[in-house]
Amino acid sequence: MKDFLIRLGLKLLRTFLPILKFRGYVVVTRFDDVEEVFSRPNVFGVTYAEKMAVVTAGGNFFLGMNDTETYERDVSNMRVLMPRSDAAAIIKPLVENYANSLVDSLGDNFDFVADLSSRVPVHFCSDYLGVPGPSEKEMITWNSFLFGYLFFPNNPTEFDEKAKVLATDARNYLDQSIATRKQQAFKDDVLGRALNLQNANVPGMSDLDIRNNLIGMTIGAIPTTSMASALIMDYLLDHPKHLALAQQLARADDDDRLANLVLETLRFMPFSPGIFREVLTDYTLGTGWLCSRRLKKGSKVIALTQSAMLDGRYVSRPGHFSVDRPRHIYMPFGYGMHRCFGYYINLVQIPAILKPVLKKATIARAPGKAGKLQYKDLFPAHLQLITTS
Repeated sequence: MKDFLIRLGLKLLRTFLPILKFRGYVVVTRFDDVEEVFSRPNVFGVTYAEKMAVVTAGGNFFLGMNDTETYERDVSNMRVLMPRSDAAAIIKPLVENYANSLVDSLGDNFDFVADLSSRVPVHFCSDYLGVPGPSEKEMITWNSFLFGYLFFPNNPTEFDEKAKVLATDARNYLDQSIATRKQQAFKDDVLGRALNLQNANVPGMSDLDIRNNLIGMTIGAIPTTSMASALIMDYLLDHPKHLALAQQLARADDDDRLANLVLETLRFMPFSPGIFREVLTDYTLGTGWLCSRRLKKGSKVIALTQSAMLDGRYVSRPGHFSVDRPRHIYMPFGYGMHRCFGYYINLVQIPAILKPVLKKATIARAPGKAGKLQYKDLFPAHLQLITTS
């Protein structure tokens, strides 16, 4: 019922108040207007630079940059270090093998979040990025707090203060890791590749640049991957027909359509309803609509990606669950210039986490509270499952 009411409310907004000024924010709900916001990076700027400077002690990560030369330099460097071809050739077998080994070791009764979805992305950070962290637990804690600090507004003061302390710990760890790796033989991971570029005098590859990029990548990799996986599993458990389809795709090793199922589930159950932007110059949004709005420089915008993905003007049968939709209608990982850098990694890593569980003969929630998705601070922490092999 709650999901239905949310979808109904968003539909009413799209119909009657598609660009709504509410409590100091401009709330954008229609697909084409949300797409326009993300397609105008020189008009609608990102809002993370100030907090990213706190996390890095003065620097930035390209996710927190607007459309600048430094952004182009840094994102180009990271594309060299993490080419899209690695997703299928390196990352997919890496995370699949680890997820399979975990599920094989867990038996039929296990915690999907604590035992699986939070651990696989830490393994990815360790073996592919070259950032194992002092421990698995610390990597999960660091990056969950830092993600929450950067992207969630109005956190409790004690949450943000703890995030600042953990940011110092993360910086110190990475600074030491970079110094140590310089004294060791080359290892083919992202950190090793970055140090090779540094030796070749590539601009943007100082120790500080490498450290800040690795901080950004781990923040983006661990909490979002775990959260998305947990939300998908929770949604499938509530929708037996969709769960049966997911199991069918997993057992057939139909990885492409299983990735589509991940996107389709996140259309109904996104880990964030929208993304914040700031208006950099006066601009009229929604030109051609009777409901167009003139936005003043400095206005705060929330582009509701959840609403956009349910917009029947652009999404055929928006209330129907389908794994055969074109991928351009999906926005759970953002859209345009600042779409999640790990988008193609997400489409192999999240299915890899789900797949060994979906291959089980049966999957059900544990009785009582344990079988409900439970949160700690801002992120899923537990979801106890009972399965049969």
